[in-house]
Amino acid sequence: MDFGIDKFIIIFLAVLTLILSLIFWSWQKKLANQQEKLKKTQIQQQKKEINLITREEKLRLAQTSLAIQKKSLQKEEEKTTNLSEKLLQKEKVIAEQIKKCDQKEQRLEEKERELYQKEQENSNQLSQINKLRQEAEQKLYEVSQMDKKEAKEILFSRLKEKIKEDLDKKTQKEIKNNQEKVKEETTKIICLALEKYSSELVYSKTVNHLKVDDGKTVGRIIGKDGRNINFFRKLTGVDLLFNSENEVSHRKPKEGKKKEEWIIEISCFNSLRREIATHTLQKLINEQKFSPLQMEAIFQEVSQEVDEIIQQSGEEVLHELQISSVHPELIKHLGKLKFRTSYGQNVLEHCLEVAKLAAGIAAELGLDINLAKRAGLFHDIGKSVEDDGLSHVTSGVIIAKQCKESEVVINAIASHHRNFPADNPYSFIVMAADTLSAARPGARGQQLEAYIARMESLEKLAKEFSEVEKIYAFQAGKEIWVIVNAKKVSDYQLLEVSEAIQNKIREQIIVPGEIIISVLRETKFTQKMNTLPATNKSKKKKTKQ
Repeated sequence: MDFGIDKFIIIFLAVLTLILSLIFWSWQKKLANQQEKLKKTQIQQQKKEINLITREEKLRLAQTSLAIQKKSLQKEEEKTTNLSEKLLQKEKVIAEQIKKCDQKEQRLEEKERELYQKEQENSNQLSQINKLRQEAEQKLYEVSQMDKKEAKEILFSRLKEKIKEDLDKKTQKEIKNNQEKVKEETTKIICLALEKYSSELVYSKTVNHLKVDDGKTVGRIIGKDGRNINFFRKLTGVDLLFNSENEVSHRKPKEGKKKEEWIIEISCFNSLRREIATHTLQKLINEQKFSPLQMEAIFQEVSQEVDEIIQQSGEEVLHELQISSVHPELIKHLGKLKFRTSYGQNVLEHCLEVAKLAAGIAAELGLDINLAKRAGLFHDIGKSVEDDGLSHVTSGVIIAKQCKESEVVINAIASHHRNFPADNPYSFIVMAADTLSAARPGARGQQLEAYIARMESLEKLAKEFSEVEKIYAFQAGKEIWVIVNAKKVSDYQLLEVSEAIQNKIREQIIVPGEIIISVLRETKFTQKMNTLPATNKSKKKKTKQ
């Protein structure tokens, strides 16, 4: 009996234990499900918060870009208002010139009438003198009892001399009148061409500016012991100057303003070099990459982008003038003129201006407008070539012949500075248009051109040495960097090269004050190595200076 009760108790406990374990397992499962649901709810809440933050950030960026666009639109509106004011002033000046021309025409017409009356009076007087002379000769014949044949010969000889004299006087008078008429017509044609075309004042500079928000970036650009800035100067051929905005504006920083803005000046007389250096430095600042290898990579990338800008600039000018069938190499040379200056005037703008003026003059003369535009546009194409030892006229003729331009265009290039005789009317038109563009007030600056010529002469002089690879002039010619070929010059010969360049400068160029000449010799060793067999490859560079 006791055994049966014990057995029953054991079974009961076993069943109870099973029931309790099932209850505990179901409670654990329910608790796990609740925790999983809670996690999902938290994840969804976090996603909503992230989406909200992203939307707020996008809204803030959109507001910022909208503010920038508004500022740019305001600047454009100011430019348009300034241009409209300039155009109104030019229209007033042209109207006054037209009035003056009309007054001159009226005066000339009155003078012509007076001259015509005087000519008639002179002709009447001459006829009377001839009659009197005939009567006198007849009387002389009767008195002297000459032979009739002899008297006729004397009379005819005197008449020939008189007629010749009269004809010479009339011819000179006609030539003078024709010259005045030609001058008057030329003035009219030039006035009409200038009325059809008006350009804004263009003056190129030798310095670009960039703004930096903090001094840390400036420190990274300079690098430890000036390593980065020296490499950048050597790579781009420009000079960098750093000024804080407070120093430039001569004012004290505002209270509570922690960050101090810096202005970087990129200085170089060569516009192309300066443009590439400016874009390179801007990318380095944006990407916060300042190591020499990164500088060189970004410099190569920007150089390719500028090549594309050069190509695009040439195509845009051709499209604006509606000129077709141009050799691709000639388009590239034309685009390079965007980064060239002559007496401070942008050469591409100058060529465009000459082309439009030449087209206006050709239209008034009834000549081929497209040919005049083409000759005017390419007349300074030789200025796109650097350091070839030739004048821009000779270089332009060579380029035009290589690109198979017409003889008219080639003659216009050769003769536009009157060093070569012009053999067609288009060459004379280009001469006139070139003179008008250059003589326009404010178009050119003599001091800037003299500075650029001095810098170019310094660079060309040092390149006469076979050991020199590159040379850059900084600080208005007060500092010169010479990069020599490491295979031709050893470290012990650097002083010898420096002294040779100094002697050459003393002989040929007058530069007041002291000049710092830095001769740089660099060697590189490049080797490929495999870190893993047939997988990753890397380059190992060792630089020694």
